[in-house]
Amino acid sequence: MISRVEQEIRFTGVDGRRLAYATAGDGPPLVFGSPFVSHLEAEWEQPGARAFYCTLAETHRVVRYDRLGCGLSERRLDEQPTLELDSRALEAVIGESGGGPATVFASSCAMHTVVTLVRRRPELIGRIVVHGGYAARDDIPEATRRSLIEFVRTNWPLATQMFAGLHDPRAPREEVERFGRYLRHAADPEVAAGYLELDLFSDLRPLLPAVPMPTLVLHRRGDRTVPIGRGRELASLLPNGRFVALTGDAHVVWMEDTRDVRRALAGFVGEPEPAAATDDSPLSRRETEVLRLVSEGLSNREIAGSLVLSEHTVHRHVANILRKLGHSTRAGAAAHGARLGLV
Repeated sequence: MISRVEQEIRFTGVDGRRLAYATAGDGPPLVFGSPFVSHLEAEWEQPGARAFYCTLAETHRVVRYDRLGCGLSERRLDEQPTLELDSRALEAVIGESGGGPATVFASSCAMHTVVTLVRRRPELIGRIVVHGGYAARDDIPEATRRSLIEFVRTNWPLATQMFAGLHDPRAPREEVERFGRYLRHAADPEVAAGYLELDLFSDLRPLLPAVPMPTLVLHRRGDRTVPIGRGRELASLLPNGRFVALTGDAHVVWMEDTRDVRRALAGFVGEPEPAAATDDSPLSRRETEVLRLVSEGLSNREIAGSLVLSEHTVHRHVANILRKLGHSTRAGAAAHGARLGLV
């Protein structure tokens, strides 16, 4: 069932042009950097997207925006887009959301915009969460990148179907076609080609060592759009970066089960832990959450990734759970926890 939370579309200005942004929920701002192309209203109509954003809106003020030239923003884009232009758009949205420091969620190419803004206005950003991101795409030969850009410019309908299939390889045909239509609705081919060129040829590697903010880098293991090695490289170059590998293969965060994303996010930004122990429970809140993941069959390493903890800390929590529940096996503790209504 989709939450009844509704988004509110608003507008601000960047370089004299209209920039559309949407807000949903209340709380500290969680600002989403704009992806390749987007359309605020059309994305909200995607069930998976709306469910994901509405869940986050229970604890945050979720803020999203359309790049200039895309979606509900000014559709005319006379010049080749630049990271400076993108960063001014993000700066304007953060300003409309109450100013910094904000937590910014950067999917895929959006990390380039975030890092560009960090160079100018570091006080606006407190923490960064990256999903499916990368520092550079020189893993793709230059000739191939040029061909992709020209493909988008000359055959945007077919290119959108290709992108949709890559973004969610296991999606049924009707969902691939629906997402392809969404991309075509989000931007015209010339604008899409311009942004693709920006996204494929930008290189963050010289800039990342100077990014001081705590940064959580999430990446699905089977991502075919941006291979997981690109995410590992990105995290390794950040002074305060942490890498967490997730199960799945969808590049777009909301196209797959997002529970592991939300758990990692909750641990990273210091939200109240989602699992609450009852007054008569022998377990702490964190132990209850660990037990829930144990009951789902996750290993200590997978639990550590989901909760943004060290594997040693998870091992200690599991040992405490076994001792408190009087069991010698994980399966026995999980069954006991189910009888107590803890999982």
